[in-house]
Amino acid sequence: MDSKIFSYQVEGIKLEPSTDLLKVSPVFDRKELTEKLKELFKADGFKVDERSFSYKIIDDQLYIQGLAFKEEVAKSIGFMSVK
Repeated sequence: MDSKIFSYQVEGIKLEPSTDLLKVSPVFDRKELTEKLKELFKADGFKVDERSFSYKIIDDQLYIQGLAFKEEVAKSIGFMSVK
């Protein structure tokens, strides 16, 4: 099965100082991000594996890393019965 590993930089989601000891991100919709990722890979025939998602903060910027795999067409086997 063909697979790809990806790292997606989420635009506009950066940690900002809240207090001296705490940084927080703006509110974001995880489902909306998931749908955006699905659309990005759909054109190439790949499907995003949501279970593989890993949320990473690099230089105060949010990244989603994960796995996408090639959608394979299910092969059906037909059986004929004779009466």
